[in-house]
Amino acid sequence: MINYNNSISLVIFTCESREHLLLNTFKSFLENCDYKFDKIILAIDGKVNAQIIDEISPTVVVQQVNRSGYVKNILNALKQINTPYFFWLEDDWKFHKKLDVEELLYSIKNNEDWVEIVLSKSGALSAEQKENKLANNLYETTFGFSANPCLCNTEYLHSAFNKLEKAPTGSKLGEDGFENFLSKKFAEENKKCVILDPVDQSHISHEGYLESTPRSWHMTDSIENKAKTHLLTIPAPSLFRRFKMIGKLSLMFLKLSKLQLHNNKIYEYCFRVIRSSNSVLKDE
Repeated sequence: MINYNNSISLVIFTCESREHLLLNTFKSFLENCDYKFDKIILAIDGKVNAQIIDEISPTVVVQQVNRSGYVKNILNALKQINTPYFFWLEDDWKFHKKLDVEELLYSIKNNEDWVEIVLSKSGALSAEQKENKLANNLYETTFGFSANPCLCNTEYLHSAFNKLEKAPTGSKLGEDGFENFLSKKFAEENKKCVILDPVDQSHISHEGYLESTPRSWHMTDSIENKAKTHLLTIPAPSLFRRFKMIGKLSLMFLKLSKLQLHNNKIYEYCFRVIRSSNSVLKDE
């Protein structure tokens, strides 16, 4: 049962082999947000180093020991949220400036048809993104719902994911992702997904492109089955391009190997490449 007061839960989503991203995200978030959350829920998909749980020190841990996908992880986490609002935080973001959660809470609380207030990862909004102004520096999104860092109305997310569980599922990119489903549902209900214009410096940047999880885990059919084929987010490469990639990888390997000997940034990047490679190969 949802507790109808002004309290907010912080819900952090992560999955196996991303402990390094999670810790950096959490640290940068704490440095830029001093809001006292009612509780912290850490939702884990797969096995992680237990030490990282101690580092986060969550109130509640929700874990699928066997990797089952992002959608199932979200469904499990939602069952643990009993505050009227929650802050949705994935494990691969960096925060760059102070975030006033109290101000976001005031705005979403006073607009009953608002589903979320999401942060912009691309800096100040363009003129096109600011077509539908709702309040000071707040605009209706042009893309629907986004799982980028955001403050959410718990009741609306509960309702949407309950319907998602009962709806026909699919695996087509751009149509069957959980964000696509939520965007359509909220549009049909005349509910608004809102984005905050940071005006000058963006609050966030996405740090997890290298470790991006397969899109199949974001599809609605992942609730029932693990996808058998990888969903390409780029055009399918020809055999020629695949052989060309061998040459590029070889040259880049030599360059990175040399640079990491005296460059900490490059060493950390190499570490992430190895971790990501191990994770990908493990799934094959």
